[in-house]
Amino acid sequence: MERITERRYIPTDDDVLRARLKTLGVVEHHFALDRGAEKGVDWRIYDVGGARGQRHVWAPFFSDVNAIIFLAPISAFDQVLAEDKRVNRIEDSIQLFKMVCGNKLLASVNMVLFLNKCDLLKKKLAAGIKVSKYITSYGDRPNDYEHVSKYFRTKFGAIQRDYSVAPRELYVHLTSVTDTRATSAIIHNVRDIILRQNLKNSSLM
Repeated sequence: MERITERRYIPTDDDVLRARLKTLGVVEHHFALDRGAEKGVDWRIYDVGGARGQRHVWAPFFSDVNAIIFLAPISAFDQVLAEDKRVNRIEDSIQLFKMVCGNKLLASVNMVLFLNKCDLLKKKLAAGIKVSKYITSYGDRPNDYEHVSKYFRTKFGAIQRDYSVAPRELYVHLTSVTDTRATSAIIHNVRDIILRQNLKNSSLM
């Protein structure tokens, strides 16, 4: 606290990662990387608000994108929505993922899934909070990180397979709130997706 209240305080990369700004509507980010294999490549990312009242504006921005990056906070298994206390947060993410996968406008868009906030999930499990108390379909599986993360990974994978209008790749990552490797994973996944699309368009796949 003393450091960040100093008159000449300059945020570190870690400070920026830990800061949170609620997304309202659709926010466009446009940038070019200054290092690595993607140096000089222009990236355009649309950050969309997750609240229920904001979801109707999504689809027009997604129809011609290379990939959708979907974040599901699996640590939120014991939480409810701020706008509807009757709805479990992770169940809401599951229903939203079904909607995205089943949207015909997005049939050709590949998916990158981040099962996020795994660090918080580990803390809750270590504190003895039972997943099965809030997610009845979890059943009598062991209440540890390995089994819980596998359950959600399998759950979302099955949804992508069963609800997608057409076959497509799903890239899944287990990430933490401040995991800097997540950015690298996004870049590599999207690069792979673009390469596959180019090969497909040139009839090489």
